[in-house]
Amino acid sequence: MSALKEEADALFRKLKEDEILPDSGTYNTLIRARFRDGNKTASAELIKEMRSCGFEGDASTIALVTNMLHNGRLEKTFLHMLS
Repeated sequence: MSALKEEADALFRKLKEDEILPDSGTYNTLIRARFRDGNKTASAELIKEMRSCGFEGDASTIALVTNMLHNGRLEKTFLHMLS
């Protein structure tokens, strides 16, 4: 993981420790980063967490998932998770 991603993860953890609810933009950015790294498990966990907080995937996250589905890099369950 790059230093920038490690820093983003640390900041995300700090937000949650301080009981500051991340917004949908924060979740979507982290989800896209995990997808690009091929970390499907972390992506799924973030999607579930995001949904439990009442947020949805944004257009760019859904487009990324759709492209990865088309290329055979993801299962259809990921699209369902974002809808």
